[in-house]
Amino acid sequence: MEHQEYQELLAMHALDALDASEARPLEEHLGTCADCRAEMIELRDAAALLAHAATPAEPGAQVRTQILTNARAESPQRSAAKKSAQVIPLPQRVNKLWPNLLKLAAGVAFVALLIGVIVLWRRDVRMRQEIAQLSRQVNTQQRELVRDRDVLERQRTALAILNSPTAKKMELAGTLTQSTRGTFVYDQKTGKAILMAEGLPATPADKAYELWFIPKGHSPMPGKIFTVDASGRAMLPTQMPAEAMAGAIVAITLEPKKGSAVPTGTIYLSSPSS
Repeated sequence: MEHQEYQELLAMHALDALDASEARPLEEHLGTCADCRAEMIELRDAAALLAHAATPAEPGAQVRTQILTNARAESPQRSAAKKSAQVIPLPQRVNKLWPNLLKLAAGVAFVALLIGVIVLWRRDVRMRQEIAQLSRQVNTQQRELVRDRDVLERQRTALAILNSPTAKKMELAGTLTQSTRGTFVYDQKTGKAILMAEGLPATPADKAYELWFIPKGHSPMPGKIFTVDASGRAMLPTQMPAEAMAGAIVAITLEPKKGSAVPTGTIYLSSPSS
């Protein structure tokens, strides 16, 4: 038989509705075909599920009364049949047999259809789960790609500023520990700048670091807010205000997550006063 013919017999075999001549070659095929064997397992599981889901129904009193009435009516007929030794004609039995066979075939086909629906439903659920897992993986990879692009862009900006002939570098020292330090480089012509810091403590969930420019004789000017990675490092591209280009102190403080208009937290990094 062709592979498709074996597949068509799987639902009937799951219901034990095949005769020995059909079941034997199918069993041999299942021993060599992993796909049919997996589908057979699903069909048998579905058949078992249907069997457990079926609710036994007890015949009602009306059915019992009808059976007794028919039995009483048939008793005189059977006695007369014995006396006359009459035999029921074969064609009449055949005529009664065909409707029963058709009903049985319809019942088997209906159960097979239900099994097929359950198997397809299980496959659909499994496919949906696999699609959801793939979607999560794609989203994770996209976030990592965006993060990598951002890091690459920051590195390019830092390299361009460091290579500028009009670049000026300021060293920032830690005010609490010597392991905290930073470098602030800015282009004296364009004001483009980059802050590179290391050794900063991890920021609490409701806090962030804030960059400050403090020109001589002026109030502190707020810059960007930022956080650090797991190693306490940060690279922050920014723009230096024109008022701070002539010589200003650059400082880092810990502020509320959304930033502050004036410094309120502890100073962690600061450039020397000129």
